[in-house]
Amino acid sequence: MRTLHNPFNKLLPLLAATLLLAACSGDDYHYPSVKLEFLTAYSDAGGALSRILTDDGELLPIVENASSLTTKADTILRIVANYETLTTDEGGPGAKIYALARTFSTVPVKAEEFEDELKTLPAGMVSIWPGLDYLNIVLTAKQQGTHTFYYIEQALTDDAQTGTRSVQLLLYHDSTSEAEDYSKRAYLSIPLQQYLTEGVQALALSFTLYTDEGTWETYNTTYPAE
Repeated sequence: MRTLHNPFNKLLPLLAATLLLAACSGDDYHYPSVKLEFLTAYSDAGGALSRILTDDGELLPIVENASSLTTKADTILRIVANYETLTTDEGGPGAKIYALARTFSTVPVKAEEFEDELKTLPAGMVSIWPGLDYLNIVLTAKQQGTHTFYYIEQALTDDAQTGTRSVQLLLYHDSTSEAEDYSKRAYLSIPLQQYLTEGVQALALSFTLYTDEGTWETYNTTYPAE
């Protein structure tokens, strides 16, 4: 099982500091139209991020990247980023990235194939919605240390008449420390492309987690969104 480094949100403080410094440069400064979104990013032959794909399907070249994130050559990865859309030197749309973090984006594993002990530390749901071939989730967690999130596929059923595939997912959540701190945000983006096989017209998705209130909660959504 793969353990990912903690991407808990430091994007907004970074962005605030950037805008504050820029605002001090003159009274005529205009704040950029910056978005905070889940994105699919592509790296070039040198491992630098070169393009982003929004969940609206817009592909944008990266004109400027203020983050220091690099990855393997010719890689696709899922990120959450503060970015601004601007015009490239060629006159087309491009993107300037102010800050970004990788999301927890592993492919779900079938329950019968999951060999480790199931860990379900509590988490709080902030929001959940389908993106472009991903299920996007924002959670809060209080435990300190490095966190591990994994997605357990508990059941998969098909309705041949409607072309709907139902997928039930359970959140695995563990941390290197059980000591609690203030709530921090975690960004999850679950790949869905592997479920969109021939004949499947839509996905009915359910996502279950153990909450901070000590209860089990299930959230339901569809893809494509209705």
